[in-house]
Amino acid sequence: MFGIEGQYDFVNAEFSGGGYVPRIPPHRLGAGIYYRDASWYGRIFALHAFDQDKVALDDLKDTPTDGYTMLNADLSYTFALDRTIGGLTTQMTIGLKGENLLDEEIRNHVSFKKDEVLQPGRTVRLYGIVRYN
Repeated sequence: MFGIEGQYDFVNAEFSGGGYVPRIPPHRLGAGIYYRDASWYGRIFALHAFDQDKVALDDLKDTPTDGYTMLNADLSYTFALDRTIGGLTTQMTIGLKGENLLDEEIRNHVSFKKDEVLQPGRTVRLYGIVRYN
């Protein structure tokens, strides 16, 4: 089964007396495609976070944050193992997952440490999962 997915999220928060609430996340827009069957799963998803320049004027720690585009991908294969354990059948999934494949410099606008600590850069993981049914 093939599919497409999308997301859009935003928060708009202002004080009743005027001015923006500190550390409000930016608007984000994402889209992706995926494939899934009994054995295979594949997904590519891109998420764009827009610049956040709606900051609280009287809070010196709330500063504008640049936007970014994050590209993630996942490919996995699931298969049955030839043995049972305690009467339970077993299956295994082996996969490869990549996050922030564009190696963007990502700062989390809602973090107090955003100017000091970046989010992880390009990450690729090989993983395995064993399930008992």
